[in-house]
Amino acid sequence: MPRRRILNPLTELLAAVLLVVLVLVVNRWEFSLAVLLLVVVPAVLTSGRARQIGLAVLLIAGPLLLSSLLLHGLFFPEGRTVLLDLGPARVTREGLAFAAVMGLRMSVFTGVLLTAAMTLDVPELLATMTHRQWNRKLVFVVGSAVGLIPHVALRSRQITRAQQARGLVVGRGPLSRVRALLTVTTPLVIGLLVDASERNRMLGARGFSSPGPRTSYLPDTDTPRQRAVRRAMAVGVGLFSVLWLGSGVLA
Repeated sequence: MPRRRILNPLTELLAAVLLVVLVLVVNRWEFSLAVLLLVVVPAVLTSGRARQIGLAVLLIAGPLLLSSLLLHGLFFPEGRTVLLDLGPARVTREGLAFAAVMGLRMSVFTGVLLTAAMTLDVPELLATMTHRQWNRKLVFVVGSAVGLIPHVALRSRQITRAQQARGLVVGRGPLSRVRALLTVTTPLVIGLLVDASERNRMLGARGFSSPGPRTSYLPDTDTPRQRAVRRAMAVGVGLFSVLWLGSGVLA
């Protein structure tokens, strides 16, 4: 069941971006863990798409976590406490700790951004940006970036069902799964490229680059209160970042 929407999509997107900025600025595992447990996990569970978001986070963050563990866990030059000596590679306590911190931070990033991207109302977001007289190219770029993940997920499900209707059987072995993945990935990538080319031609035919004000056929759901909240959030995070980084430099 989709969650009840309270905030404007632009406010939600800005909150997600500012949260990522705070995690980068503070740069402490305690803060990252608190954000993961108190913000990301509840947001995913109440999004109405917990299974899809969890799977997307696993597919994106999983390989990153594994590569970070192998890279920093085995080859960490600053490591002093050796837990296992493998010749050219050494498993060190410092390397594992660094890999864990990096993995925690990547989990927060992917969780926050994917939850925002997969739950935002993209048409309402674009309508709000159009009513605010944002640059049309920036509106198109933001809308395409935010709507890319749901679009890719939908296309992949459609292609998988079509391939299964043609006789695709996914076995339990890794070779069968890789073969099935290739049968879905190839038409997915080709389809995305064709869609991008067709969208470019349609935008050119409809005068996307022509000057003049743009009109949105959706109502403006943004409010002065939310615009004030967005300004306050941006200013607050900016001031906090300056003070935090300044205190770290002085220390």
